[in-house]
Amino acid sequence: MSFIGDIFGGYAAKQVGKFNQGLLNQQASLEARNAEINKQTFLTVDKPRIIAQHARDRSNTLVNFIKSGVDVSRIDESPFLVMLDETIEQGFDLEIAEFNSTTAYQNQINNASLLRAKGEGEAFKGELAFRTAMLKAAGKMGSNYNQTGSLLG
Repeated sequence: MSFIGDIFGGYAAKQVGKFNQGLLNQQASLEARNAEINKQTFLTVDKPRIIAQHARDRSNTLVNFIKSGVDVSRIDESPFLVMLDETIEQGFDLEIAEFNSTTAYQNQINNASLLRAKGEGEAFKGELAFRTAMLKAAGKMGSNYNQTGSLLG
């Protein structure tokens, strides 16, 4: 009668596989949702904050030059070049922040895809264990029948 244990074991393996798949799918959904939240947070909070800080920095630089008595309207003079260089650095800084945000978003979406695939693997593993246990049980029942004339052994 050990085949009965094989049947229950196979059924349990199948259920565990389905449960694990459900957990991994839920984790994948959370990962994808977090990616969307992080992307939106960057677009609505971080990016405007960075742009506002850059505007304040440019304004402060201009005020400091004006206070020092330097004519900032002359292109070939150092203050203009300093302000131009600062603007270029700020633009580069914003591009780096956007790149990092996009990369983080893509990584989270990729992780969600991997979790879903892992969930499919868990379901497959459970189904395979179930089928193996059913075949094992059938083999034991056949062996019992051949030896004793009864499926129960």
